[in-house]
Amino acid sequence: MLLRILDNRPKLIVMLIISVVAAFEVQRYVIYPIESLLNFEITQYASMVYLPAGVIFLSYYLLRWWFLPVILIGRTYISLQLGPVDLILEMVMFNLIVALLYPLWLYLLNNANWDVFGDVDKNQLTITGAMIFALLLSFSTGILSAINHTVSGVVPLDQALQYTVHFIVGDTIGAGVILFLFYQLLKLNLKFKRPKIT
Repeated sequence: MLLRILDNRPKLIVMLIISVVAAFEVQRYVIYPIESLLNFEITQYASMVYLPAGVIFLSYYLLRWWFLPVILIGRTYISLQLGPVDLILEMVMFNLIVALLYPLWLYLLNNANWDVFGDVDKNQLTITGAMIFALLLSFSTGILSAINHTVSGVVPLDQALQYTVHFIVGDTIGAGVILFLFYQLLKLNLKFKRPKIT
């Protein structure tokens, strides 16, 4: 079933949007409460394992520019859960800026002769490369988000660095967890699809 969805772009986009929303709900009702038990003050601002970022990363890996509906709808949904509705235009604009970071980093890495996703040579596709790409995205998104939240007063200035570090760690680990789960699910699908030899 997964392989059929991967071959159908409209279905894949819808499934990934649903997955971003579901990942956020898991984040809100499972991961955040567990992290709050650790008594880190900064976890009220940034998670140490942020699954929606991993789903968005996976959507860019699978769809490239077609991931725009996933990131814009998914991140805007999340932003509306955390902020006031009257800032929706600012939220969409910020999410669009974040969306543009994905092709920008891929372009820069490809120009540095690093075929991160194996677009040219499938042998270049590595988990290490994908995780470095995710780390660069998390770093740039974390800095932009820290500036945005500090200016708007959501995160105090003295906690901006701590917020950024947690943001980077959370998004990168979230990407790693989702990629791992995706590859395990893909292997399971391939195993069941393989014809039995009698």
